[in-house]
Amino acid sequence: MGAGARAGAGAVAFFDIGDTLAAVSLSGSGDRIELTAFPGVREVLDDLRARGVRLGVVSDPGPIPPDEVTRALKDAGLGDHFETDLLVYGRKDAPRIFERAAERAGAPRRRLFVGEDAAERSHALRAGFLVAPHPRLAVPVLEQQALRFLRITAPPDDGAMAALRDLAVVPLHVTGPAGTIVHAVATAAAAARLDDLGFLVDRLGAEDLPDTTDLYLLRDDRAQLGGNSARFFEAGPPARGVLASTADGLLVAVAAGESVESYHFRGAQHGHNLKLVPLVETVGVRAGLPEAPLAPVTIEPAEREVLDTTVRAEKVGEHVERYSGARPAGDGVVITSRHVHHAGNAAAVTALLDDLAQIGAGRFGIRRHRFTHEGRPLDNVEAELPGTGLDGIVLVTAHLDSTGARAPGYRPDTDPAPGADDDASGVAGVLAAAEAVVALDAALARPRRAVRFVLFNAEEHGLVGSRAYAREQAVLGAPIVAVLQLDMIGYDVRPERTFELHAGFGPAPAVEADSLALARRVAELVAQVSPALPAPQLYPLHGEPDPAERRSDHYSFQLQGYPACLASEDLFAGPGPDAPPEEMNPQYHLPSDLTIDTGYAADIARVVTAAAWVAATR
Repeated sequence: MGAGARAGAGAVAFFDIGDTLAAVSLSGSGDRIELTAFPGVREVLDDLRARGVRLGVVSDPGPIPPDEVTRALKDAGLGDHFETDLLVYGRKDAPRIFERAAERAGAPRRRLFVGEDAAERSHALRAGFLVAPHPRLAVPVLEQQALRFLRITAPPDDGAMAALRDLAVVPLHVTGPAGTIVHAVATAAAAARLDDLGFLVDRLGAEDLPDTTDLYLLRDDRAQLGGNSARFFEAGPPARGVLASTADGLLVAVAAGESVESYHFRGAQHGHNLKLVPLVETVGVRAGLPEAPLAPVTIEPAEREVLDTTVRAEKVGEHVERYSGARPAGDGVVITSRHVHHAGNAAAVTALLDDLAQIGAGRFGIRRHRFTHEGRPLDNVEAELPGTGLDGIVLVTAHLDSTGARAPGYRPDTDPAPGADDDASGVAGVLAAAEAVVALDAALARPRRAVRFVLFNAEEHGLVGSRAYAREQAVLGAPIVAVLQLDMIGYDVRPERTFELHAGFGPAPAVEADSLALARRVAELVAQVSPALPAPQLYPLHGEPDPAERRSDHYSFQLQGYPACLASEDLFAGPGPDAPPEEMNPQYHLPSDLTIDTGYAADIARVVTAAAWVAATR
């Protein structure tokens, strides 16, 4: 009997929708859903049906009517693949919904659940399902092939990485010189085939570990000062979760039911963890700014006047207070925490949707971009001012979530995490930028590209929201020409008043060059619109690695080939030996992160807004 017959006879496969089959977009009110199918999904579903596998869905629509989800599946070209009786909707926080799905299918001999979330896969396992974290692995798992995490180093052959596309390998993370090292989840058989093809393959952890865990990269920023690992794992989470020590950090498998929140090293710097999730493709697809150096630009007096009157310290301070609990965010709601485990996170999403609707005054297209993390549905927030006459999209972004994880005994579901600097300051900058761009557009009425204002969720848990959003944009082929990320722009106490721009991206030099061109554009505008700021510390410099690479949401876009840079306070030492030392906020990731320097934050937000306007209109 062939492999195809073994996979199909007496089998049923249920799929999650969001982040597994498709990217999920909700209307601002949350009552309408649109789906964008990921590449290769239809081919996988066709293959399974050809093998005789019955197909269904297990998905949590929340307050959205099931009929609306079914309609969206059909509109995305996916609906005809599934049996109507096997569309099972409901909460996936216990085995019961999977037991119900099995009953609907008539208790088949083999049943599979395919979903990106480890918590949901764990519940499915308890209900007697086989599980897979990605559609590409559905057939081999039905054939009862084991999955495992791999670290794959390519042989010295320019076309070697193409072999991964023909095997049951799902890349999660690319690193090394020019992207020569890939971390992945794959079958044991695929690992053996890579051995034969000349790859260096490290098996990480036991077989079947990917069934119930998510893979994270944790950076030990004290590694040169004695490190954290021995002390941390002696008293904290079990060391068996540590799979490897690499130049980028520790690779850790975080089990379903646990949170990466538990892995907060002493002395951790900004962006110290990264959740490794499936890549759309390997690094290297270019988009955005031209290769030639950008011609100098001058901010005109009319533009400067609007920027000065809209991006002001008082307004930035008001936004920070509303999103860090110092004053109500609206309708008496006080947001004491924006942590993804706290009710304040959803309140912050609602407040942002309301704020952007008010700022746009009917001109913004507003939506929620939904994804799942640690068993929770979470939303990014997007507002777009449509383009008028020029092609392309400019993004101004920040992350909306917060944490107080450095506090001893911190309880994320109940304790405060005001995150005034990290990153209510960035949120305030994005809201101020939205007000400024609307005002600039009304006053000058120039042809321009579309401008989006996007707030990402679950950044503190490893750039989770921005990875999901950037993945969707890459699938859509969105013509993004610039991404300007604001992350921690509110702390400055030393007289030199430094700030940083980060554009480094080692795996793809061409993407780094585009990102660096964008960062230089921001730097060029400092003296014109925020003269109280000095010239920024610009990374990378003279071949030094960028210490903020992979540490904020700009990385998610660089990974898809888009030019992106990060503007921040002085988070890191350098660049170069003569630069002043870092000026890290001592309240970072503590409940005492309550205030910012509003004038300093407004100055950074103003120059980033000017750069966004220039990218949109020049």
